[in-house]
Amino acid sequence: MSKTIIWILLIAGLGYACFCVLLYFWQRSMIYYPHGEVKAPNLQPLWLNNKGHRLKIWRGAPDQPTAVLYFGGNAENVLHSMAELHSLYPDSSLYLMNYRGYGGSTGSPSEGALFSDAVALYDEVADTHKEVIVMGRSLGTGVAVYLAESRPVKALILVTPYESMVALARHYYPFLPVNPLLKDRYESHRRAPRIEVPILALMAERDEVIPAKISSGLVAAFNPGTVEEVVIEGAGHNTIQEYEKYHLSIKNFMNRILAERTK
Repeated sequence: MSKTIIWILLIAGLGYACFCVLLYFWQRSMIYYPHGEVKAPNLQPLWLNNKGHRLKIWRGAPDQPTAVLYFGGNAENVLHSMAELHSLYPDSSLYLMNYRGYGGSTGSPSEGALFSDAVALYDEVADTHKEVIVMGRSLGTGVAVYLAESRPVKALILVTPYESMVALARHYYPFLPVNPLLKDRYESHRRAPRIEVPILALMAERDEVIPAKISSGLVAAFNPGTVEEVVIEGAGHNTIQEYEKYHLSIKNFMNRILAERTK
């Protein structure tokens, strides 16, 4: 092998190693996209303190017997989802989590931080509500699955879910050793078999962010008979909520869940 080829291989190897190092240190900026604080004069937020951080939780209709805890996407301003969620859950109290660093919450987001804050929110509201339903969207499905495994919930609703951040990273970076590099793993597929409550999983047919095989990988990990899987035809990752089938699926699921309370 000539010296030229050896030098080319060394430079390529060094460049690859440097890219891996940069990815390791910058990865959270590629996962989380915090936004600044926004105001809503007609809403009174719940301020929650957890492990030295102050979290802003948007709250709606707090006196209903059923609480719905909502965990949004990685770039989502959850306040913008309040009106839609009110229409989906007209007889429930709503609690919309601003992750650390998002929307007035202090701190920086990470898997451990989001998990800890989700449990803290559950513990805060569970005593004042008969039942708690958890809903997660995109990134937030990983938080929702963790909470459903960690605390007793009535039901779990997942919108554009993924089996793990590892699987998603492998899809986008097949040439990188993502398994040892990834800090925030969100391994929902490992938690799924321990969740026994009814689950609704909503997938977008044309999801351009989370491939169908990665959503289906999570659905397959749940126990047989626990999951209702619905594909919204024509929908994309960020447009799924614009389809009537999406709304009807959630409302029908909720009607069945809440009907059990009256039996």
